[in-house]
Amino acid sequence: MVDVRVAVITPYHGEPLDWLEQCHQSVLRQSFPCLHVLVADGRPLPELDHWQVEHVRLPRSHADIGSTPRLVGCYHAIGLGVEAVTFLDADNWYQPDHVRQLMEERARSGAAFVSSSRLLCRLDGTVMGACPLTDPAGFIDTNCMLFGREAFPLLHHWVLMPTYAHLIGDRVMLHHVKSSGVPRAHCPVHSVCYRCGKEGLYRQMGERPPVGVGGRPDYEAAFRRWEEDGNLPLG
Repeated sequence: MVDVRVAVITPYHGEPLDWLEQCHQSVLRQSFPCLHVLVADGRPLPELDHWQVEHVRLPRSHADIGSTPRLVGCYHAIGLGVEAVTFLDADNWYQPDHVRQLMEERARSGAAFVSSSRLLCRLDGTVMGACPLTDPAGFIDTNCMLFGREAFPLLHHWVLMPTYAHLIGDRVMLHHVKSSGVPRAHCPVHSVCYRCGKEGLYRQMGERPPVGVGGRPDYEAAFRRWEEDGNLPLG
């Protein structure tokens, strides 16, 4: 068993080591102590064996944008006794008080699911500004979610969602949270630093996408398929 109450789950697959180091250091610097679980999705880095982490290695990639390693990391941490799990993708990082603020809101409100907003950052890590898309009723980025113990039964949806839905997995997870009826709360803080790797968010912020970012994925196709499968619209 572990003597911390919160685990931060980070799937990784081919991200630069310096990005992973920034991600991990931001967890170590949290004002609320956390267990950091790094899950290699088929491409483990031996350097991580010397870090202050739980390093879980999966033998092959699942090609689902981190959903399977994310769930594996959750179950590993839950088995060690944590009472809440949060998520931090390998290319992102937290502000020092992120976890503390979410846990304080959980204690104050009694919510099983707590969310925050995010800062949109360029590839080089400089900040563009607060994300204009965050909406507690419609869109919460994966990195901004905290699931308390009462919401753990919802975590399996990371893997059970349709294959096409992994592209919009954060919206699907918020859908299941809302549908479950578990108490929710939102912290109006921008405590997650989100490195923008696709051109769409740069255009959203009125900036020219820099060299090295990818094109905008076809989110609309995933939304259409979700509704064609008989589900209510997301967001």
